[in-house]
Amino acid sequence: MDLENAPSRPSGLGWLRHLWVLLGLTALIVLALLPVAQRGEVGAWLIRDALAVERLFPLFGFGIALALVPIRSARVACALWVVGMAAGLGLRVEIMDALQQIPGAITHHFLTMPISAIAIGATLALGRAPRPVLILPAALILGVMYALATKLSDPSYGGKPWVFLAGAALGVWLTGAVALSLRSWRAGWFEIAGRIVGSWLVAIGILYGGVALMGNKLKAKTASPQNAASENPPAAQSAVPEADAFPSFGAPPPAAPPGEKKPEFQP
Repeated sequence: MDLENAPSRPSGLGWLRHLWVLLGLTALIVLALLPVAQRGEVGAWLIRDALAVERLFPLFGFGIALALVPIRSARVACALWVVGMAAGLGLRVEIMDALQQIPGAITHHFLTMPISAIAIGATLALGRAPRPVLILPAALILGVMYALATKLSDPSYGGKPWVFLAGAALGVWLTGAVALSLRSWRAGWFEIAGRIVGSWLVAIGILYGGVALMGNKLKAKTASPQNAASENPPAAQSAVPEADAFPSFGAPPPAAPPGEKKPEFQP
């Protein structure tokens, strides 16, 4: 195994990695156990939206990629991820204006999940040699998409910064927890497992993006008023009779012959 690309050996500060994971998990568990009314706006958003599976998958893959590249590439990728989040926050209107040209983008969070999943998944799936280079643009793209998705799900409609800061903190914690945990160990099967996870992420991104792109074409067509009558079955067309179908309906009966009693009129 290439020692440069392999996860680093556990150091004397390994307990800090375990503390990092433990503190984050404890905070999330306590927040989840609180009654809904006591979570507050930010806490309720974290449990309901920020911890959604489609939001965590790309971050999980990013943490794996950080653990499988040299430490120098990992540091640059982390910096680019932060830069991408800042760019996604500041240029979110321009980014949404560009992405809305794609069919189905508006109704699927502007395709933030498939774009992130494909970028990080390709970084993992293409192997060890190109990964230190591919992780740099992938980290920038992930940061932009994560910031955009966080703002789109903001329950305060962008009026309060606490939601975005909480989402950024969650992303930093999850990515760091995965990367630091994997770097604490040294196993030869990490490379194969990383490529498998990357393939899954690419497949999920393509499937989700394909459903979003084909969303309008998969909807059932609604008959227009002009041809609605022609599309109805014959039984439905003849359910209501025409006005002259029964000309004697409602008319008084004919006069009785001489010598017979006139029948009573029944309207």
